Amino acid sequence: MKVDFYFSYRSPYSYLILPRVLDLKNNHNIDIEFKLVYPLAIREPSFFKGKNFLTYFFYKMIDMRSVAKKLDMPFSTPNPDPITQSYLTGKIHTNQPYIYDLCHLGQQGHNEGVGIELAYELSSMIFGGTKNWHEKENMSKACSKVGLDYSSLKSKVKENEAQLIKQIEQNQNDQKLAGHHGVPLLVYENQAFFGQDRFDDFKKVLVKNGLLAG
Repeated sequence: MKVDFYFSYRSPYSYLILPRVLDLKNNHNIDIEFKLVYPLAIREPSFFKGKNFLTYFFYKMIDMRSVAKKLDMPFSTPNPDPITQSYLTGKIHTNQPYIYDLCHLGQQGHNEGVGIELAYELSSMIFGGTKNWHEKENMSKACSKVGLDYSSLKSKVKENEAQLIKQIEQNQNDQKLAGHHGVPLLVYENQAFFGQDRFDDFKKVLVKNGLLAG
């Protein structure tokens, strides 16, 4: 049986759920299908209209830090943010220097067989306090941890970019069919579990179906 895991590189909660998803894959032999999607800021920029630091981001940041503390995971505001956005107005900037390269690199990593693993290494830099995570030295270290060469991976991204975009867009279509637009999202047997806080409910279903010991 297969589990679909929808993930965004801009989502802190996607980062916070990754160790638990990797545990299912590596220690319980659960078949996890990694489904990378573009962040909501790219797919639906209007979602952030009117949302600013006082009405939205401040409270989100408090919750993210609280969850990270409970999970004993490092957490910091990304520097730089994968999405360039005004925290005063919520407006998404037209120029996005990071997110597309990041997503396409992650999708190529998936095609190389280590999508979730690469997502964990990159997200651990983005949300774990690594300044200038996007620079070559940092990206190279993250890639090498999962057996990939950063320069070679970038070359493949350039060569395969059109196909990578189609794959991500297909993931987004699949996500809509699953009944939700948010991440992280786990889908098993037509049941969708949105948010890192639904992980325990998701595990109970796996136990009930005999895929996971209680």
